[in-house]
Amino acid sequence: MSDDLSFKVPNGFGSENKAVDHAFKIVAEAKPPKSRNGRRLTVCAVSELPPGGRKIVEDGSDSIGVFNVGGKLYAIKNVCPHKGAPLCQGSLHGTHKPSEVHQYDPGYEGQIIRCPWHGWEFDIVTGKGLFDRNSRVATYVVEVDELGEIVVVV
Repeated sequence: MSDDLSFKVPNGFGSENKAVDHAFKIVAEAKPPKSRNGRRLTVCAVSELPPGGRKIVEDGSDSIGVFNVGGKLYAIKNVCPHKGAPLCQGSLHGTHKPSEVHQYDPGYEGQIIRCPWHGWEFDIVTGKGLFDRNSRVATYVVEVDELGEIVVVV
């Protein structure tokens, strides 16, 4: 029997860690989305949406949530891709970044939205689901116009 009590990484675990690290790298390096058809939807005055705030706007068949995350504005489709829940009515929170076992590195506070129906989580900045590499929700370009109004480019 060996006295070596060091932790052995199970087969395949290293590649899973790399995948998680890569997913969080995508979040950290996210670029703004590109508009789809250029239609502009005025939401409200920028002063009406403080950090941590959200507004849900309806325009015809479009329902969009606009969020102020740490002073930056983001917009996502208000439909969870799982079962069609009103995603933007879910809770906002953070999550933990990849770290060593039994170490917790909190991050992304106020940037993660949890679906109110089944708990699926999405990054507001990228639209990427946190649980599955293929899940995502649509994101939209957000601008502040010359009048100080928040505009979503759909």
